Amino acid sequence: MRFKSWLNHVLAQSRGDGLRARLIRGGLGSAGVQALSRVLALALGIVLARGLGAEGYGTYAYAFAIMSLLMVAAEAGVPTLLLREVAAAHGQQRWGLLRGALIWSGQLVLLASASVSVVGLLVLSVMTESLSAAQLYTTLLMLLVLPLAALAKTIARAMQGLDRVVIGQAVDMLLRPLLVLLGVGPLFLFAPALRQPQYAMAAQLAAAGIVLLVGWWMLSRYQPAASRTESVEYKSRQWLRSALPFMLIGGAGIINNQADIIMLGWFGSAVDVGIYRVAVQGATLVAFGLQAANAVVAPQFARLYAQGDMEKLQRLVTASARVVLLVALPLALAFVFAGGTIVTWVFGAEYTASHLPLAILALGQLTVATIGLTGPLVSMAGFESVVSKAIWVSALLNIGLNLFLIPIFGVTGAAASTAITVSLWHGFLFVFAKKEMNIIVFPINSFIRKKVTNESG
Repeated sequence: MRFKSWLNHVLAQSRGDGLRARLIRGGLGSAGVQALSRVLALALGIVLARGLGAEGYGTYAYAFAIMSLLMVAAEAGVPTLLLREVAAAHGQQRWGLLRGALIWSGQLVLLASASVSVVGLLVLSVMTESLSAAQLYTTLLMLLVLPLAALAKTIARAMQGLDRVVIGQAVDMLLRPLLVLLGVGPLFLFAPALRQPQYAMAAQLAAAGIVLLVGWWMLSRYQPAASRTESVEYKSRQWLRSALPFMLIGGAGIINNQADIIMLGWFGSAVDVGIYRVAVQGATLVAFGLQAANAVVAPQFARLYAQGDMEKLQRLVTASARVVLLVALPLALAFVFAGGTIVTWVFGAEYTASHLPLAILALGQLTVATIGLTGPLVSMAGFESVVSKAIWVSALLNIGLNLFLIPIFGVTGAAASTAITVSLWHGFLFVFAKKEMNIIVFPINSFIRKKVTNESG
């Protein structure tokens, strides 16, 4: 009932405005894609964790974490930039500029990702004697996946810029895990001897190639006909300057998400990484409601703030925060008090040790879910530089805490570092929103309406 009231409140903002109604529909479609993406990711994680065992799954997860970090350089900030430039050129019907943005972006990502892969292969050739066969071949295949994944993401962002948001997200977030799941599941079931991390990464390579081809075909289909014949227009120097901030923001986010796994693999063992990866997968479910809500309400945050309607903005923030907390709280409590049983039942007895890090991460994600709407709120209000600085400070703090806690507490130290970091930077944005915008991002604050009304009067 609360969800229905919240949804009606959001939909009410779009009445009489076709553009806003389309934004709401797109937001709901985006939330659906994200929900299905989480289901697929969880299903794939269960299959891989059970099939590979803690050590094999740790080897696979460590290689995947390194790939996520390398993707920062491989993408060079281009996908997000391309989304903005394509959307702007499409809206202004500057077809030559749209075509130029597509060509320039594809060429730059291809060059950057191929360069990263080549450098990675050279480094790998030096380290062959210190790696096991599984680690060597898994990492080798990961470096081949890298450029395909970077190009596929660039194409997906281009489709979103062409107002094909749900389709672009589906290609980027659904197709590849679905293909990997369809490939790995039967392989592990009927060929137990192939339950090794390099074969799981080989499935990623095949899936990435298929996704790239499908994405290319769909982009060709949705690209405006006028942009195919118009003379190409470039803004290469301006685009290159604009790509750097996007790369820095993306890099900070990746560091926050992957530093714990990479540093745990450095100081610990593949088994530790496998156990911790299971904990991370469980904990991310706690904040799913936040991500789904962001897709729906972020455009409304921008609209209401631009109109100066702070009372309606506060009501929308509060209602959204309540829905997010209602989704997050039961999951967090289940992971804290019954996480060991859940992990053992879902992933296997080998991962029972994931309970404590799962509980710590779940509490951290519960904090994020409670006040996490501050991120999109502050960004949509035009304070994205504040968000960028907060993310980078938290990324550096994350690295420092991991360096200190992992050697002492291992997997538990990695979980504590992440929980502390995400809580602190969301707490900073909470204070900023209250101080600079007079908006309190919290689900339980009955005094807000009176406070806002008094101050506005």
